[in-house]
Amino acid sequence: MKILCRSLATALLLANGLCLGSVVGAAADPVKVAIVAVNADVPTVNRMVVTATEAAKKKGWEVESFFGRGDQVAVNNAAAAYIDRGFNAIINIASPNPQMTAVIKKANEAHIPFVSTFSGLVPGVTADIGSNNVVDGVVAATELVGRLAGEGHVLKFNWTVLPATHDRDRGFHAVVSAYPKIEVTEIEVKVPGQVDDTYAKMQNLLLSDTKHEIKAVWVGWDELAIPAVRAIAEAKRTDIFVVGMDGIQPVYDLIRKDPSMAATVAYDVDRMGSTAVAVTALALAGKQLSTRLITLKPCLVDKQTVQPAGQEPDFKNCILFSGEEIKLEQ
Repeated sequence: MKILCRSLATALLLANGLCLGSVVGAAADPVKVAIVAVNADVPTVNRMVVTATEAAKKKGWEVESFFGRGDQVAVNNAAAAYIDRGFNAIINIASPNPQMTAVIKKANEAHIPFVSTFSGLVPGVTADIGSNNVVDGVVAATELVGRLAGEGHVLKFNWTVLPATHDRDRGFHAVVSAYPKIEVTEIEVKVPGQVDDTYAKMQNLLLSDTKHEIKAVWVGWDELAIPAVRAIAEAKRTDIFVVGMDGIQPVYDLIRKDPSMAATVAYDVDRMGSTAVAVTALALAGKQLSTRLITLKPCLVDKQTVQPAGQEPDFKNCILFSGEEIKLEQ
């Protein structure tokens, strides 16, 4: 019996085995899924790997993982080897899909799903799960510009190889380009080694800023915010603030206690990992969503909206625009 999926919610229910006629459920042998990531040490990437692995194992699937430690060629070779070994699906966690086109083609030829998170839309992917990173970059940059009142020197740290962070960059420039009194110094960080690289470059830039012209820092993902804040504190600069993107507990801690960490755009990365598995199951059942870009809602986290220590944002009810938190009294 052919079952039609009329919405993402219905499709995910089907993918989780809540309907009859699933190809996956009827398979005699356990499904074998490979999870690959070029930079699994990044906190948000690691969480997506963990949640995807847990979700896959709950389905009774066999899971193998490969982490490239910054080596994209090694990731591509490992993914190709999984396909040659007869794996049923590839899940790519935040490795640039534009650099994996040969692997994606190989997966297509083998008629197996290639699902990714935060990796970019290219021909042949089953789906890429993440957020609208251009919009999120606009939100983060708008917060920064507003706090600067439209003028000042901004340091921007990013790694634009990954489509997600490249799109955040595009959002940043869409906002900042409208403010001629904002000066931007662009810093492309080295990956791997991004934390140490950010810290060293931040230190050097602050040492050369003898007139205290630097007023703000924008980072493409929150892992870079931590060394930036550390360098600011060591330089005893209380006139600089940082805006980030991703949402990780160490940054939430900084938002609570350190005025230098102003805000971040946080992502529901746990749900992204589990959604990647649900979409993979859907594809294995012969179903295809109407879109190959699945975007989930982010949250704006600042001093007013940061959750208690150890908790994650309430992604169903959180805000994305700072005006929503302002209480105006007559």
